[in-house]
Amino acid sequence: MSSAFALAYIHYRYVSNLFENDRNFSHLSDLEREMSLRTEMGFYYSYYKTIVEERPFIAGISKLMYDRLVEYPKEVNAFNRFNIHPEVIIGAVYRYFEPWLNTTTYRECHMVERDAYHSPVQSCVGIGQPILFYLEAVWWLAGLTVAALFLHAVTLSESIFGGILAVLQYFANHTECTRVQWAPNERENLALPLLLLQGWLLTLQLRVKERSNALQLQISIFFINCLCLLFWQFTQFIFLTQLAIYFVMEQLRIIDVKTLSIFLHSHFCGLHMAVLLLQGNDMLKSSLYTSFFLVLSAYCMFFSSLRVKVNNRVDLLVESWLVLLRVCIVICTSFYLKKLISDFLEVQEDSHVWDILYSKFTDYKSFHTLIYTCSKVFDFLPWSSVINMCVSFLIPMVLINIYSVLVTSLTHAAEECTKKIDKKISSIERDKASEVNEETDDSGIENSTETKVRKRKQSLPKDLDVIDKEIKEKIEKQDQLEETKDILIFLLRNLQLEPAVFYNIAQMVAFGIMAVLVMRLKLLFATQLCLLSSLMLNKNHYIIPKGVSKYIPLLWLLILAPIVRVLMYRVSQEMSHIGEFSDYPQEELLEWIVREAGSGAFAGSMPVLATVMLCTRKPIVAHPHYEHLEARQRAYSVYKVYGRFTAEELYEELTKLKATYLIVETKYCYGRSNNGCSFGEIWDIEAPATVSRPQLCHTLLTESVDHFYPVFRNQLYTVFRIHDFSVRYMPRSFDT
Repeated sequence: MSSAFALAYIHYRYVSNLFENDRNFSHLSDLEREMSLRTEMGFYYSYYKTIVEERPFIAGISKLMYDRLVEYPKEVNAFNRFNIHPEVIIGAVYRYFEPWLNTTTYRECHMVERDAYHSPVQSCVGIGQPILFYLEAVWWLAGLTVAALFLHAVTLSESIFGGILAVLQYFANHTECTRVQWAPNERENLALPLLLLQGWLLTLQLRVKERSNALQLQISIFFINCLCLLFWQFTQFIFLTQLAIYFVMEQLRIIDVKTLSIFLHSHFCGLHMAVLLLQGNDMLKSSLYTSFFLVLSAYCMFFSSLRVKVNNRVDLLVESWLVLLRVCIVICTSFYLKKLISDFLEVQEDSHVWDILYSKFTDYKSFHTLIYTCSKVFDFLPWSSVINMCVSFLIPMVLINIYSVLVTSLTHAAEECTKKIDKKISSIERDKASEVNEETDDSGIENSTETKVRKRKQSLPKDLDVIDKEIKEKIEKQDQLEETKDILIFLLRNLQLEPAVFYNIAQMVAFGIMAVLVMRLKLLFATQLCLLSSLMLNKNHYIIPKGVSKYIPLLWLLILAPIVRVLMYRVSQEMSHIGEFSDYPQEELLEWIVREAGSGAFAGSMPVLATVMLCTRKPIVAHPHYEHLEARQRAYSVYKVYGRFTAEELYEELTKLKATYLIVETKYCYGRSNNGCSFGEIWDIEAPATVSRPQLCHTLLTESVDHFYPVFRNQLYTVFRIHDFSVRYMPRSFDT
């Protein structure tokens, strides 16, 4: 554990330094720091800010449960809609320690000079500053990622050097394994350490047979399952792959039904607790993960005993078809059950996920799918990532390990078959020799009293139990002889795949498929590859001849030398990146909103609205959390400003949303894209009937348009006041 803590501290320091180098964060003002948390990062941080600033604490919780800032004028339960539990937990911890943190020991302020055109700003450092305390928690979670990876790799490889090798590969492929240093509070960065801990505990559960540890493992897995579902909405798809892998393992008889049932029990407890703490999140209740879990539970209770005992190749063929049939039935039933639940609850929250997958394999395109697929993080896995992982020998090492596991498993099965056959042959020869000896003894004249007594006893009727036992022994011997005749069946019966190794390899395959489809998920795939690289040091899977075993240290030196070279080069490359955050146009916009804007709600692009809500605490009508049908509809209405619609059409949409101000960004209005991803091109695909019209934002920025009155303008942002027809000013009349 001390080694795990040391590695966690190294990674904690590493990512915090990378973040500081990238933004010069310690020399920014509070406003600049909040502005640097773009899009979803600023959106989630705003809830932490609410917890920290509201007095008393219960008032902050109430404000999150009845949030009128995020989808004005509608009240939204943030606990139900968004995965904000990390912010609530960190905020609660900060509030508890606040009397000690708000001292000069943990907080120091200084003035920072900027360029000649901007006034100096005050910058405070130390964990007494709320945003730095928040980031400190994120960095320690990043450290926990490496600690969990190390512990998991040590358990899997049964060697501490296997854990060290996995961590070396993690640092050598750091840009592929995480982006916490660039996007600190993205949900995957908070959930990944917990997912690694859960994988480690599952590996222990598949290996440890002592009943004394079973309860502790089960409770730990259930608790971590719940936290994973609370921290990241995508966790349900990861848990879906886990359920599928365990089901396949049970079908292939790698684990028994009892092990599958124990695994399902931990998911049962975690799922129900997560739904309770998310206050009935519809997307989770109607997810494919939930329906698949229900179908698997029904299988374990009612249908798991319907198996065929494989005694010959006909039985093998029948059981193979039955396995395929059971898998198809479970999959189809799960999809049908999901549809029933979604229709009953009238939920369409995850419809965009299936649309995105459909668009990746067909020509189907829509506004919502293009919003995702035009972003690099949602594109297919680039070849550059695969090449990077090959250069560091990560992928080649894992392929060699998988080959070694297969070879050693087959070799062990062949050796077991050989031993059993030799044992049976020697047993048969002994039986024949004893029969020959008995015949030789009976061939002579028996005059002794003992011989007469023995023959008399043999002639007496035997007890029925003794007769039954002898008959069973003869049948078993006959079955064993018949079994050895079919080498394939005999080999399959003795083939033992280690459940923990099989699970982790299958999980790597599942993560690989996810990463190929969505590049953002490559962090799951690359981290799992680092874990499996530790199998290189598992002596149970060595395929090196015994005569060459004395050269293993030299072999390791040859393997580690290029890995260390790549590691040093990439770490130095990351550390050499120096940047500084500044966005004066947006700072000017936010200061104007605080100083001049009224109490109305703002409409605009999702990234800038998240910043407006965080920095000014003004209500907004759309937000970056796209995992809800109404949120997508609101964004669709607001983004019409960048399409070829009329001002009246946009005005009607914004009036329905009760928006008072509209923010138009020059980069979105006049921006161009090489891959057809500018907003003008997206709207041309979504609404081809309007192609002949000019873009509305061009008209708003260059002409005077009814209902939209410019009240602020700089080189990047223009704010329009939206005239409200519900307020009419009538001239006063006087009687004469």
